[in-house]
Amino acid sequence: MTTRDYPDYVSFTDAAALIVQRGLVGSMTPRGLRYMAGARLSKEIPPEQRWPFGDEAGQEPYLRGGRTRMMRTDRLLEYLEKYPPTGRGPARKARAAGAES
Repeated sequence: MTTRDYPDYVSFTDAAALIVQRGLVGSMTPRGLRYMAGARLSKEIPPEQRWPFGDEAGQEPYLRGGRTRMMRTDRLLEYLEKYPPTGRGPARKARAAGAES
């Protein structure tokens, strides 16, 4: 039997840290992971590449712990290994307080 180095279920916060730890991305925040999840729900994305968690057909329901949504870790890692996160990455420099984009 193999021992896993992660729990059965993770929150977005723990998942962001886990995918960085496992080397799937160089950096990821919980907010960035939530953004990616929402963006990958688009009907323009092929069904097999859509975010695997939610309430729609073909999605695995989130496990709720109070207000926290938990995802089955094995399924999350399998999905992200097959369809790795892409994006601009972290900001190159800190933004000034009150600065407009």
